[in-house]
Amino acid sequence: MTKRWDVIIIGAGPSGCLVSEILNAAGLDVLLVDAGPRLGIDETAGEPDRRQWPFAVEGSELGNSFDWYRVRAVGGRTHLWGGWCHRIPATALARADWPASARKLGPAYAQIEKKLDVREGLLDERYAKLARDAGLSIVPKRAAMDSPCRAWTPLRWRAARRARSYCVALRFEHARSQALSLCCFDLKREQTMTLQARTFVLAASPIESARVLLASELRGTTARNIGRNFTDHMVASYVLVETLPPPSMGSRGPLSGAALVENFVNLNSKSRRPYPGGFSIELNGPCSLDAFDLERMAPASERAGMRATQIHAIGECYPYQDRYVELDPGRCDAAGQAIPRLHVAWSPEEKILAEDMKQACRNLADALAPKDSKLIKFHDPLTPGNGHEAGTIRMGNPSEPCTPHGQLRALRNVWIADASTWPSSGDRHPTLTVLALALRAARACAASLLKKDA
Repeated sequence: MTKRWDVIIIGAGPSGCLVSEILNAAGLDVLLVDAGPRLGIDETAGEPDRRQWPFAVEGSELGNSFDWYRVRAVGGRTHLWGGWCHRIPATALARADWPASARKLGPAYAQIEKKLDVREGLLDERYAKLARDAGLSIVPKRAAMDSPCRAWTPLRWRAARRARSYCVALRFEHARSQALSLCCFDLKREQTMTLQARTFVLAASPIESARVLLASELRGTTARNIGRNFTDHMVASYVLVETLPPPSMGSRGPLSGAALVENFVNLNSKSRRPYPGGFSIELNGPCSLDAFDLERMAPASERAGMRATQIHAIGECYPYQDRYVELDPGRCDAAGQAIPRLHVAWSPEEKILAEDMKQACRNLADALAPKDSKLIKFHDPLTPGNGHEAGTIRMGNPSEPCTPHGQLRALRNVWIADASTWPSSGDRHPTLTVLALALRAARACAASLLKKDA
C-alpha cells in the first residue's frame, strides 16, 4: 500500500527545515526532501554543476556572464551566508505594500531570533563616529552563529538529519484545486517516483519553487502570475585597503568590525528619490588582507602594515514587467525537468538606484580612510546575477498567487515557505525574514490540517 504522508516539504534549506521541525512538533507525519546531498557540519557546499543543472538567461544587458549563487544541498544557502539577521523595517514593508506588516511579523521575528540565538555585536568606535559625523543610523551586526567563525545552519536540527536527499521534485499531480501527489526523480536510483500527501510545502527557493508549479500546468487567474514578479537584490561591493595594520582580533568584542548602515532614502519628503525602494550597507572590517583574499596585492613583507574593510550595499528591487521566470521546454536537466529561463532586466529607476548605491559606498570609504587608501570595486549593481531571489509566487490580494500566510490559491493544500511570496526584495539580508514568514506559513498549515482532523 502506498504511504500517504500528512505533509511533504520540498527543499531542506533553512525554511524547509524550520517548517519540518514545527509540523513534526505538532504531531504530523512529515517527509522533507531535497535535490542535493546531506553534507557534514564541516563540509563545504560546492557550486552545482551547470552541465547537470543548467539554466537559461535572457536580457538585453546581460553581457557575457551570469552568476547565480545557488546551493543544492541540505541546509541550502546557509552554507554560504554570514549570519546577518536584521529585521526589514516597518517603513520598507509599508512602502512595498507587504500584507505582513511589521506589527504582524514582530512575534514571528522574535521567536526566530530566540530559536537561532541571534546575538548583537559591539559597534566599533570608528563606525560610531561615522554615524555621528554623517548623521546616519549605523547599528552593530546582529547574527546567528554556530561558533565565533561559523554562521548558523540547520544541519544540527533533527529535520535536516532526517531529510531524504537526492530527491528532485518535478511537478504536482492535481485535481479540483488540490495537489494529490508529487512526481519526483531519485538521482541515486535514476528513476521517477510518486509521493502522496495530504498537504505540500514548497521551500525550494523562489526559482525552483516556481519551476515546480509551472511544470504542474496550473490553471486560473492567480496561476498566470506565477514567475511574473521575479526580484532580487542589487549589490554594490567594494573593499577599502588602508596602509595601517589591522587591529588585534583578541582585543575586540563579538562580531567585531561588522555593522549595518540602515537605509536613509525614501524615508520622508527630504530623502525622496526617483525609485520606490531603499538600500542598506554592510560594513565588515578592518581585517587582514587575506580575510578578503587580497594577500597578493602586496609583498609579504608589507602585508602586516595593511588592512581591508568590505563595504557592501544591498538595494531593494520591486517587480518589473521585463523580469520574470518561465520554463524552457526545449532543454532539460539531469532529472528530466524543463530548465528555468530567467528574463533579466533593470528598470530606469533601478539604474538610478545603482548609481546611488555606488556613490554611497564611495562616500563611506572617503569618510573612513585617509586619501592614500585604495578603494577596489568587487561587484557592480548592474552585473547580472542572482543571490537573494524573491517574488515569483507573490502573496497579497486575491489576484496574487498566494494568501498573506503563504497558501497557494490555485492549489489550496500547497503552502509556500521561501522568499517566493515577497512583494519586493527588501532592503537588507533576507534570511531572518524568510524564516519569520516560514514560521507563519507552518503554523497556518498545521492549523488547517489539525482542524480537519478535529
